[in-house]
Amino acid sequence: MDLGYQPFILDIISLLAILSGIMVIITNNPIVSVLFLIALFVNVAGYLILIGVHFVGLSYLLVYVGAVSILFLFILMLINVRISELHSNSINSIPLAFIIGIPFYYLLFKILPSSSASIVSIFNSDVSSSYPAIDLDVNYLTSINS
Repeated sequence: MDLGYQPFILDIISLLAILSGIMVIITNNPIVSVLFLIALFVNVAGYLILIGVHFVGLSYLLVYVGAVSILFLFILMLINVRISELHSNSINSIPLAFIIGIPFYYLLFKILPSSSASIVSIFNSDVSSSYPAIDLDVNYLTSINS
């Protein structure tokens, strides 16, 4: 089934969504962070629309971009955060990020399968060998219809 787009477009949208999510976290200015959050929501909604889940993608745009993000932006503008108060020395948190991140990734890769071959073997396993009661004869099913 041809949906009219190339699969690399989904890869580009995924990459943009990941970059937008990272920028939401590392941006010092909260207003710019909310703008990156809006970009993240638009990327996710575009991805959903491209894979064929149109209603969920459009409702995602309506609810998250149209309501939640604009509410965040409105509240941040009401608080009137000064940019000079936001400047802090974030270099001190880099070792802490490594101390937390390295064990997290170690545990994550211990839990997940080590290769995609194990996942493929799960989906290619013979159903009739696992469940003998499901073993159906195809000729029997086609003879019923005639």
